[in-house]
Amino acid sequence: MMNADRPTMEKALKEHCIPFLRQRGFKGSFPDLYRDIDGFVSLINFQFFSSGGSFCINISFADKKRENIYFRKETEPKKLRVSQARTHARLGAANLVGDHWFCFDKTNYGEYRGTPQSPPDIAVEINQLVEQIAIPWWEKHAAER
Repeated sequence: MMNADRPTMEKALKEHCIPFLRQRGFKGSFPDLYRDIDGFVSLINFQFFSSGGSFCINISFADKKRENIYFRKETEPKKLRVSQARTHARLGAANLVGDHWFCFDKTNYGEYRGTPQSPPDIAVEINQLVEQIAIPWWEKHAAER
């Protein structure tokens, strides 16, 4: 397998995942996007590992009353971040519990953090996870609030 660097991975995400998210109503700019539907704000964040080679996708939400936001509840939707929320998950983790990192290359200390995949394959997987896992998760939390 040919390894990919971070710029190559980011390019694949921006070419394949960001347009996919925009078609589903997300706004904002990489790495933080949001979708506001009647005051319920879905949040998504792409977080690269500091030593390279992998990244995770954090998802969360801000309910209408901002009960899930513990820091600066008054923040406007376009400036909300996953890190402000109490409830959040890692896309790709089993049942959205625990940790999951998408591996595209070795770290700068020469190890893989998972099974490496090509950037296009990772982008396809992410779009499937958003459609099958993240959107229903956000819808469930929106219905509960």
